[in-house]
Amino acid sequence: VIKEKETVQKLSSACNQEWIAPIIIVVCVFPKKAWIRDDGEEYWKADAAIAMSNISLQACTEGLGTCWIAAFKEERIKRILGITPEAKVLAMTPLGYPAEKKGPVTNRKTIYELVHYEKW
Repeated sequence: VIKEKETVQKLSSACNQEWIAPIIIVVCVFPKKAWIRDDGEEYWKADAAIAMSNISLQACTEGLGTCWIAAFKEERIKRILGITPEAKVLAMTPLGYPAEKKGPVTNRKTIYELVHYEKW
Protein backbone atom coordinates (compact mmCIF):
# COMPACT_ATOMS: atom_id res chain seq x y z
CA VAL A 1 0.00 0.00 0.00
CA ILE A 2 1.65 3.20 -1.20
CA LYS A 3 0.56 6.51 0.33
CA GLU A 4 3.70 8.65 0.10
CA LYS A 5 2.91 11.31 -2.52
CA GLU A 6 6.36 11.24 -4.14
CA THR A 7 6.23 7.45 -4.59
CA VAL A 8 2.66 7.61 -5.94
CA GLN A 9 3.89 10.15 -8.51
CA LYS A 10 6.83 7.91 -9.48
CA LEU A 11 4.48 4.95 -10.00
CA SER A 12 2.10 7.14 -11.97
CA SER A 13 4.93 8.29 -14.22
CA ALA A 14 6.22 4.72 -14.65
CA CYS A 15 2.79 3.73 -15.98
CA ASN A 16 2.45 6.81 -18.22
CA GLN A 17 -0.59 7.81 -16.17
CA GLU A 18 -1.62 10.86 -14.21
CA TRP A 19 -3.24 9.41 -11.12
CA ILE A 20 -4.81 11.76 -8.63
CA ALA A 21 -5.76 9.00 -6.19
CA PRO A 22 -3.95 9.33 -2.86
CA ILE A 23 -3.19 5.61 -2.56
CA ILE A 24 -1.80 2.95 -4.90
CA ILE A 25 -2.14 -0.73 -4.04
CA VAL A 26 0.48 -2.97 -5.63
CA VAL A 27 -0.37 -6.68 -5.75
CA CYS A 28 2.71 -8.92 -5.70
CA VAL A 29 3.11 -12.68 -5.72
CA PHE A 30 5.83 -15.23 -5.06
CA PRO A 31 5.37 -17.78 -7.89
CA LYS A 32 7.80 -20.32 -6.40
CA LYS A 33 5.87 -20.38 -3.11
CA ALA A 34 2.42 -20.60 -4.68
CA TRP A 35 0.18 -23.64 -4.96
CA ILE A 36 0.51 -25.81 -8.07
CA ARG A 37 -2.24 -28.17 -9.20
CA ASP A 38 -1.43 -31.90 -9.62
CA ASP A 39 -1.15 -31.49 -13.40
CA GLY A 40 1.46 -28.74 -12.97
CA GLU A 41 -0.87 -25.79 -13.58
CA GLU A 42 0.38 -22.83 -11.55
CA TYR A 43 -2.23 -20.79 -9.72
CA TRP A 44 -0.31 -17.73 -8.54
CA LYS A 45 -1.90 -15.51 -11.18
CA ALA A 46 -5.39 -16.70 -10.24
CA ASP A 47 -4.68 -16.25 -6.53
CA ALA A 48 -3.44 -12.69 -7.06
CA ALA A 49 -6.40 -11.91 -9.33
CA ILE A 50 -8.76 -13.11 -6.59
CA ALA A 51 -7.04 -10.80 -4.10
CA MET A 52 -7.22 -7.88 -6.53
CA SER A 53 -10.91 -8.55 -7.22
CA ASN A 54 -11.68 -8.66 -3.50
CA ILE A 55 -9.83 -5.36 -3.00
CA SER A 56 -11.86 -3.78 -5.80
CA LEU A 57 -15.18 -5.15 -4.52
CA GLN A 58 -14.55 -3.98 -0.96
CA ALA A 59 -13.41 -0.57 -2.20
CA CYS A 60 -16.64 -0.22 -4.19
CA THR A 61 -18.64 -1.15 -1.10
CA GLU A 62 -16.84 1.65 0.76
CA GLY A 63 -17.56 4.17 -2.02
CA LEU A 64 -13.96 4.15 -3.26
CA GLY A 65 -12.85 3.93 -6.87
CA THR A 66 -10.28 1.51 -8.29
CA CYS A 67 -8.92 0.65 -11.71
CA TRP A 68 -6.98 -2.52 -12.47
CA ILE A 69 -3.59 -1.48 -13.89
CA ALA A 70 -1.51 -4.11 -15.67
CA ALA A 71 0.23 -1.95 -18.29
CA PHE A 72 3.58 -1.24 -16.68
CA LYS A 73 7.24 -2.18 -16.89
CA GLU A 74 7.60 -4.58 -13.98
CA GLU A 75 11.32 -4.01 -13.43
CA ARG A 76 10.77 -0.26 -13.15
CA ILE A 77 8.02 -0.73 -10.55
CA LYS A 78 10.19 -3.17 -8.61
CA ARG A 79 13.09 -0.71 -8.67
CA ILE A 80 10.92 2.20 -7.44
CA LEU A 81 9.52 0.14 -4.56
CA GLY A 82 12.58 -1.99 -3.76
CA ILE A 83 10.65 -5.21 -4.38
CA THR A 84 12.64 -8.42 -3.97
CA PRO A 85 13.65 -10.25 -7.20
CA GLU A 86 11.68 -13.37 -6.15
CA ALA A 87 8.39 -11.45 -6.23
CA LYS A 88 6.35 -10.60 -9.32
CA VAL A 89 4.22 -7.50 -9.62
CA LEU A 90 0.92 -8.69 -11.04
CA ALA A 91 -1.25 -5.58 -10.89
CA MET A 92 -1.77 -2.21 -9.29
CA THR A 93 -4.78 -0.07 -8.55
CA PRO A 94 -5.18 3.54 -7.59
CA LEU A 95 -7.57 3.90 -4.66
CA GLY A 96 -9.57 6.95 -3.71
CA TYR A 97 -12.92 8.66 -3.76
CA PRO A 98 -14.00 9.29 -7.38
CA ALA A 99 -14.27 12.92 -8.50
CA GLU A 100 -17.47 12.11 -10.38
CA LYS A 101 -20.18 9.48 -10.30
CA LYS A 102 -20.52 7.34 -13.39
CA GLY A 103 -23.74 5.80 -14.58
CA PRO A 104 -24.20 2.09 -15.27
CA VAL A 105 -22.24 0.55 -18.14
CA THR A 106 -24.76 -0.39 -20.83
CA ASN A 107 -22.61 -1.96 -23.53
CA ARG A 108 -21.80 -5.16 -21.66
CA LYS A 109 -22.53 -8.64 -22.92
CA THR A 110 -25.62 -10.32 -21.56
CA ILE A 111 -25.38 -13.17 -19.09
CA TYR A 112 -26.52 -15.52 -21.87
CA GLU A 113 -23.50 -14.58 -23.96
CA LEU A 114 -21.15 -15.41 -21.09
CA VAL A 115 -22.65 -18.34 -19.18
CA HIS A 116 -23.43 -21.82 -20.48
CA TYR A 117 -25.61 -24.26 -18.55
CA GLU A 118 -24.90 -27.99 -18.53
CA LYS A 119 -23.07 -27.91 -21.92
CA TRP A 120 -21.26 -25.34 -24.02
